[in-house]
Amino acid sequence: MIKIRHIDGHKFEATNGKEILVIDTDKYSPVELFITGMGNCSLFDVVEMAKNKGYKIEAEMEIESKRRDTFPKIFTEFHFIYKIKSNADNVTAKRWILSSLETYCSTINTVRATSKIFYTIILNNETIAYKESIISGNGGDLGLESFNDDDDGFGCACCNA
Repeated sequence: MIKIRHIDGHKFEATNGKEILVIDTDKYSPVELFITGMGNCSLFDVVEMAKNKGYKIEAEMEIESKRRDTFPKIFTEFHFIYKIKSNADNVTAKRWILSSLETYCSTINTVRATSKIFYTIILNNETIAYKESIISGNGGDLGLESFNDDDDGFGCACCNA
């Protein structure tokens, strides 16, 4: 269970029962945290798969995203850019990434039905896959009606980030 408590201003405290995380939404928005969670989930998978098979690995990731312009501003596209240094061959590295994207990473698979998912793999400074896609959603076209957020008087500060 995750618990979140408002501290003051735009600061919140989140706990998972093991650790406390202070979130300052002026510095890191909830939307950015959401994207970070997806990237961390996938990169964790990739690193663990490599280590479990005895490979050496250094890994980092960049994530590009697109959202609808109107509310609800759901995500329509993600591009995960994996930068890996490893003694693994191209096929092995690509298998790790596809295993994460298509099977193991629950956060990415949660948005996969509504968002297009692309990936790029740079292995040992060589691009081995560029903006390839996995079977994924229709780019957020769920038939949802847009609405004017001014109508409710609240807006959505976290979604505008």
